[in-house]
Amino acid sequence: MNDEQYRQSAQSGGAQGGLQLTEYNAGDAQQVAKAQGRAKTHELRKRSGLRKLMSDPEGRMWMWDLLAECGVFHSSFSSDALTMAFAEGRRDVGLRRAAEINRLDPNLYVKMALENTKKSND
Repeated sequence: MNDEQYRQSAQSGGAQGGLQLTEYNAGDAQQVAKAQGRAKTHELRKRSGLRKLMSDPEGRMWMWDLLAECGVFHSSFSSDALTMAFAEGRRDVGLRRAAEINRLDPNLYVKMALENTKKSND
């Protein structure tokens, strides 16, 4: 897609009728209420999706692997500041996912840990 096609797509709402930006007035109580409702719905859907993922053994295994890839289970120390900053950013993503799981249901995190540490010890 060249620059002109991109501009036209953005003006028309994208190739698939995507997001169109509209003015938002934070002083309008009705607009604020709608935005809060959308945010709450979005959060509930995220929690539901995480619960579905964590209710399945393969989902818990996938999440455990993601946390491991993010470096949650080891130090990100490096004598090179940029390398360490990068590793800490990646680790922060994993820590946030782990915190989400614990907020949702701490027992799910424990179950995931038991299943996956057991497999690595076999």
